[in-house]
Amino acid sequence: MAASPIFYPKSPAGMGGGGAAPAGGADLSALGFVPVDLTDGWTLYDPDNLVDTVTHSGGVNTVTMNGLAVGSNDYAWAYSATIRAPRWYKALTAPNASDQEQQIVSGDAFTLSTVLQFQEPVDRFATQAVIGSAFNPTSTASADIDLIGGMLQYPASGNPLAGAFWQQTPSLAGANANLDRSFVVHNAAAGRMGTAAYINVDNTGGFLASGQRAGNASYNDTTTNLSIVVGLGTASTATITAGEDAKIKAFYRAVRFTLP
Repeated sequence: MAASPIFYPKSPAGMGGGGAAPAGGADLSALGFVPVDLTDGWTLYDPDNLVDTVTHSGGVNTVTMNGLAVGSNDYAWAYSATIRAPRWYKALTAPNASDQEQQIVSGDAFTLSTVLQFQEPVDRFATQAVIGSAFNPTSTASADIDLIGGMLQYPASGNPLAGAFWQQTPSLAGANANLDRSFVVHNAAAGRMGTAAYINVDNTGGFLASGQRAGNASYNDTTTNLSIVVGLGTASTATITAGEDAKIKAFYRAVRFTLP
């Protein structure tokens, strides 16, 4: 196993692994991320059929889109109480010492760390991509989805920006040509979401910007199975021409705690 980095590795999946915890217990000094492969084990919820195809290669998910002739904030992940943007979801779990995945529920004490890494599309549209935990991944109401995590956004041409996100409100650092990855951590306990805090870095791991978006709200209950969600939408009211694409390179890691 590679030595533990001081803070943030250039290759997130290389930080002590990238899959489940090793049998016999995880190395918490070099805990790896789980890479997102949307073609393996993820379920797509796409209420208006915006996704045409999804492929995965070299850690990158390429999503080719159907056309969206009339733009709306309802297809963005920010700024609307209604979210009809496509999203992929699966159970949010954490491995135990025997490498058995344990479902995380809304009353658990846990942290979720995520990484979104900018990848230049072949033919891009103004895009928002998100990754985080959700209470109800197949709702179209932002307050019911209760997504909290990270967001990467970029225009049809120009530089990307990234940061933290909760429900319909992001906190993003300014656009930066040097943005490579955004690292976001959020916490929850006692059925309540805490703050999602982000640190953006360049391709050497050098610091670019940081900030936070407070969730500061309770889940509807403390017994619901939570999901990890990867969402793709438009930046504000942008339209999509059929055949345009987005590339998503993302990682996550959940850790559940027993409070003293």
